[in-house]
Amino acid sequence: MHKYLFVGLLLVFIFTFFSRNNVRSVNEVVSAIIEEPLQSRIYNHDTIEFVKNGYAYSLTPLFDYEINGLLVSKVNYNLFSTDKFERLFPFDVCLIWGSNVARGLYRDTRVRFSQDCRWCWADWYGNVNFNLNELSNNHLLVDNNKVLKLLKLMVRGDQIKIKGKLVNIQAKLANNPGPYDITWNSSLSRQDTGAGACELIYVEQAEILKKANVISRTLFRFSSYGLLFLIAWKIINFIRELIMD
Repeated sequence: MHKYLFVGLLLVFIFTFFSRNNVRSVNEVVSAIIEEPLQSRIYNHDTIEFVKNGYAYSLTPLFDYEINGLLVSKVNYNLFSTDKFERLFPFDVCLIWGSNVARGLYRDTRVRFSQDCRWCWADWYGNVNFNLNELSNNHLLVDNNKVLKLLKLMVRGDQIKIKGKLVNIQAKLANNPGPYDITWNSSLSRQDTGAGACELIYVEQAEILKKANVISRTLFRFSSYGLLFLIAWKIINFIRELIMD
């Protein structure tokens, strides 16, 4: 009985491991992600300063910024980065909106999204007419544990809202009395490309407007816990038998 249960849970785990992040399965979209990102003038440009992960940060707010989009790719650099500076930017999220969503191009098998080394790419072949001005790679600066926890829950296919400020950043080691030695500036346009074209967002609010693949995500979580329980139960019984012998 336990053997069949284990095999069943393992099959569910393997299948849902991939299907829970399937952006092509999204059929219904909320109207907000058809709209263009909103960039508005701010009058208070006072710097935002704080210390985190051993670095002192000074942020210069440039514009209030709000972007709603379909999450087509996300990278957590905390998983493999040893750079303390990057730990304050754990997530890069690649979003599309507008006609790319309205025309369902994310479901087109000729279109592929990828991320690496702080870049986001959309590649396609054939007559797709993908609008690169309706795609952006967003470096998210988070100094709020509640917001950070929500960002960790977001997966490909989710329709999300990110609200905060576009900022320029300076950073240095916290115990360094000298000048800032790291500078990173945000893009201020959706039409630019190449190095420096990414938005650097100090995130104040985040929201999942509509979750994707809810059933697959639930089954994945259930099968994960089920497998862990069965493995732990098997180990405990094995140790118990050794002791009794």
